[in-house]
Amino acid sequence: DCPDEIKFQVVERAQREFLARYDGTDIDGVRLTFPDGWALLRCSNTQPALVMRFEAETPERLAEIRRLVEEPLARFIAEAEGT
Repeated sequence: DCPDEIKFQVVERAQREFLARYDGTDIDGVRLTFPDGWALLRCSNTQPALVMRFEAETPERLAEIRRLVEEPLARFIAEAEGT
């Protein structure tokens, strides 16, 4: 979940922060590309939410890629909400 009022701001920050560290693109959100997987983050067009998708070659790597995105993302949301 992410309020409509801040979701675009959060994704823009994620684009800047993630693409400064990882390979990827900023078309319709941000897609990060790793040798053994990928992550996608974008705003939902129909709900106050962010959409995330992940894929990796192993369950362990999948968990690691998710952490790389979800942990900073939680911080970006909290900061945008002012909490």
